[in-house]
Amino acid sequence: MLQPLTLHDSADVNTGRRERQETGGFAARLRQVLKMHGSASGLAKRIARSEGAVRKWLRGESEPNVTDLRTLSQVTQTRIEWLVTGEGPRQMQPEPDPELELSEGPPPYRHASQGSLDLRLLEAVMIAADEQLRASSLELSPGKRSALIAAAYDLARERNAVEREAVARLVRLAG
Repeated sequence: MLQPLTLHDSADVNTGRRERQETGGFAARLRQVLKMHGSASGLAKRIARSEGAVRKWLRGESEPNVTDLRTLSQVTQTRIEWLVTGEGPRQMQPEPDPELELSEGPPPYRHASQGSLDLRLLEAVMIAADEQLRASSLELSPGKRSALIAAAYDLARERNAVEREAVARLVRLAG
């Protein structure tokens, strides 16, 4: 018979999850990126977020939303897939861009892969995103939804397949 979860047990579970996030999850990967790109306050300024928000990401207390993830990826030239999952190469193809200094909002979206859109893959990404959004009962603004679709499409294009878990993670970040 299962024992009920007590408040003490819940704290232990949350502490264990936080320790895993700090040592092997998004927070650990962000710390690696930060070593190459200066301080938390410098990064916060470059991505137009508060230093407190960046420090929470570094401690594993929260994760960036999809728009912040895209901006972080562009500013640090770090692939979204690597930031989210730790898989694949970390760095994007170098692309000099003087507009990386952010004044207001994220940089314009630049499609990561060369060539035309794969419409079948894009459709599959949109279906997977819609399913995940319905399952989470989330309604996103058009801007957030388009950022979600763009990020999920880039991941799917790299793998030549839509991975529902990756889309689900991006939906959680968007929420």
